Amino acid sequence: MTRICSWILALFVCASSVVTAQDVVSMDGEAHYALAFSNEYCRAYTVTLGRLETTKPVAYPHDWVRITLGGNFEQAWGGTLFSQRGSEDPGGYYIQFLSPVGRLTLRNPRNDPYSAIVVQIMKGDDSRYRMNDASLDPLATMLGPGVDTYHSYQTTLSKTSVTIKSVQVIAGEPEKVRFGGAGSLLIAITDVNLEQQGDGSDARDFQLSKGEMGWLPPGPTTTFKNTGKQPARFAILEFK
Repeated sequence: MTRICSWILALFVCASSVVTAQDVVSMDGEAHYALAFSNEYCRAYTVTLGRLETTKPVAYPHDWVRITLGGNFEQAWGGTLFSQRGSEDPGGYYIQFLSPVGRLTLRNPRNDPYSAIVVQIMKGDDSRYRMNDASLDPLATMLGPGVDTYHSYQTTLSKTSVTIKSVQVIAGEPEKVRFGGAGSLLIAITDVNLEQQGDGSDARDFQLSKGEMGWLPPGPTTTFKNTGKQPARFAILEFK
């Protein structure tokens, strides 16, 4: 009798494991994720959760970047236990660089909607194997704002696959940004109303609404002047 019960228990555990594995979906198979941009270097998704909504478990097969656009969230890494405290960065001042994960579930614990941008990076990061390379940030996983958020700033996090820049331009001020590598994805963290001028080229208007993004080819240093009335914040993912 004991042996029969043991066999039944083993079969139940195996069946439960299969069901759990089948529950995990890709970002393209999760209704709260929407593909916003894709090329050979990256795949960018918008993530939106309404009041008390929860995603299915999602696989993140590549290194990835997360930028919060609004709201708060809780997450369950690998299992079903959510973190007790949700993220408290609704303004999107902190940009995360994260490693692949086989199963991640998000939940919005608040009444206000949660929204974010998630960018999968196709090329793997080897920074951890180049600890002595002063041009890299091998252990860093978070990019914060400048020391004074009331002034223009530009902070940088460098990996072997991507350089992430967090930029703020105060109203009426210019900020020089260099676009190198193989190309860059610019993501608006706030509404962005800029005058863009490259070395030796005419100025042109550059406008994006919050959460919108655009691909910029490598080129000379570009000056962005904020023509709006509010600080303009955006992220630049420069792929290598």
